[in-house]
Amino acid sequence: MDKKEYIVQLADFLVKTKTTMPGDSFASLLNWNGHQTSYGTDYEGKRGTYTLIRSTYHWLVKQGRQDDADKVAMAFKKPDGTYAYE
Repeated sequence: MDKKEYIVQLADFLVKTKTTMPGDSFASLLNWNGHQTSYGTDYEGKRGTYTLIRSTYHWLVKQGRQDDADKVAMAFKKPDGTYAYE
């Protein structure tokens, strides 16, 4: 499964369970599941992680999958509590 579809499935689970996930926890899950950055390195829960979330959100919108995009928007937060897709 590619990273974007993985994010969609994780976001769906998080929304259903009324929880959110910060970037560092999300990075750990990505790494544990064998996903790496475009540079072939592990995620650290910083800029690259949030860039992936944001690009997945916009990709879903472009695909006409607004419901999935909304789940991604609600599921992931930055350390300051703002939504990671912004």
